[in-house]
Amino acid sequence: MIQNVLPVVAKELNDYLKSRFNSLEDKVVMSNIMDQSGSLAIEGNNKVVFSLINITEETTLKAGSSEQMMGGSYAQFSPSVHVNLTVLLSTQFNPKNYTEALRYVSGVIYFFQSKPLFTYENTPGLDPNINKLHFDLQSMSTHDLMSLFSLMGAKYTPSVIYRVKMLTFNQETIVDTLPAISETDVEGGG
Repeated sequence: MIQNVLPVVAKELNDYLKSRFNSLEDKVVMSNIMDQSGSLAIEGNNKVVFSLINITEETTLKAGSSEQMMGGSYAQFSPSVHVNLTVLLSTQFNPKNYTEALRYVSGVIYFFQSKPLFTYENTPGLDPNINKLHFDLQSMSTHDLMSLFSLMGAKYTPSVIYRVKMLTFNQETIVDTLPAISETDVEGGG
C-alpha cells in the first residue's frame, strides 16, 4: 500500500513544482538520500528527494478483532492496523545553487499548504480504498535534525518533514468462525 500511495503524492508535488518554477525537468525523486555504501543515492543535482523515514502505529484507533455474520456463522476478522508515515523532503542541489534549494523547499511547503488533504476524489491515481491522507508539517529541534541526518549518513540540507495521517491496513483475513445460534431451547414448566 505505501508503495502505491507515496509515488502518487510525489508525482503531484513534482507537477506542481514544474509548473510553479517553469521547469521542464522532473525535480522530485523518491529515494533514500544515501545508499548502503554511503554514497548519494540519486544521480545528478538540483532535486527534491522524497524519503519515507518512519512508520508509526496510530494507537488511538486500535481495536480488537471484528465479527461479521456470514451465512449461518459469525466470522471473526483480524483487526485493522492504522499507521502514520513520516516523510522527509530534502533538497540535493549544487552548493552554488543554495538559494535555489531554499526556493524549492518553500515550493514544497506551499504545495502542502494548498493541498494538505489527499482523497480519492481530489487525487487521480490514489487507491479508492484510501479514505484520506492528511499531511501535517512537523517541527524538529536542531539536535533531532542532526541525529536524523546522521542516522541516514547524510549532511544536512534544506528540508522539511511531514507526518502523513493515516493509512489503514485491512486484510479481512478470517481468524475464526462461530456458528450462530438459530433457536433457543427453553425448558419451562407451565
